[in-house]
Amino acid sequence: MKELPTPSGTSQRRQLETTSWFAVVRAYLECSKRYTEMLQHFDLTVAQYDVLRAIDGLGEDAVPKTIADRLIVTRANITGLIRRLEQRGLLKLSAHRDDGRSVVCSLTKAGRSLHDRAHAAADRFVRAQLKPFSSATLQEMQAMMRAMHLHLQSLDPDALACPDEASANR
Repeated sequence: MKELPTPSGTSQRRQLETTSWFAVVRAYLECSKRYTEMLQHFDLTVAQYDVLRAIDGLGEDAVPKTIADRLIVTRANITGLIRRLEQRGLLKLSAHRDDGRSVVCSLTKAGRSLHDRAHAAADRFVRAQLKPFSSATLQEMQAMMRAMHLHLQSLDPDALACPDEASANR
């Protein structure tokens, strides 16, 4: 049944919310798909590339916990990724100078070379992706996405999925 427009434009607003939401989701999915395809040329997943980038940026502080914190994932996720990258000869693990229970991850010569080539390609990817947009549009886009991110953090998915249960629990 088609929703009838109201004087306040509620129907138009709902339609705009839906189409805007799908536009954001489609853009994200396409970006993610293309980025994944680009990294496949380096035999890397997005997660593996993120770990290489984190290690490069952290230097001597590149311990699994710090890498996990930087990437906002669990340490268990990082452990498997580090192990696979080490097996490929891209990482070297060495004992931490102050904490014998921890290891420091560093890029091997092969890891450095792969990181640098993938990083240059990722930079080209981002520049090409955003090339059609003016600096003003990019600033607006950044502000809107930051605002959306903050707003999304305030939403309660449980309450939205089951509003009756949420109000009963108050």
